Amino acid sequence: MNPRLMEAISLLSRWFVAGVFLYASYDKVWEPANFARSVATYDLLPLWAVAGVSVTLAWLEFLVGVLLALGIRTRAAASWAVGLLLMFTGLMLYAGITGAGFDCGCFPGGGGQAAAHQAGYEGALRDVLFLMPALWAAWRPGSWLALTPQASARAGGDYLSDSWSRSIK
Repeated sequence: MNPRLMEAISLLSRWFVAGVFLYASYDKVWEPANFARSVATYDLLPLWAVAGVSVTLAWLEFLVGVLLALGIRTRAAASWAVGLLLMFTGLMLYAGITGAGFDCGCFPGGGGQAAAHQAGYEGALRDVLFLMPALWAAWRPGSWLALTPQASARAGGDYLSDSWSRSIK
């Protein structure tokens, strides 16, 4: 495949996943009580852990989004995105199996019982679709418009290059 096309796909994948995570984290970071209500609705955590987990998760989503948007530690950030999306997919499947019917807490507009973004199988499908560009960004982080260069194998595998176009033998 053309190296420029691969770089373009990597950049678009990275920015898409960054946008999803930044959008998803916005209300969670600035209105943590609503997100904590959504987390508590799943009934998977003891009440004493809900606040800590929800705040940590919100800021982790925000951090992953910022790192991907700026191209800082792209492979690590994309790997975190993959892990989070796998967890979210599992939660959506769990909600579908149990017939939950509550807001998933995924994106702005919900918070608790209001079903702005209903948890369930559709949410799982959405998360799987988000998982594809995240997997690409973890596999081929690319170097276009990245603040930290990524080492990647060139066509012959004999050279490594970073985003500043220096070749290393």
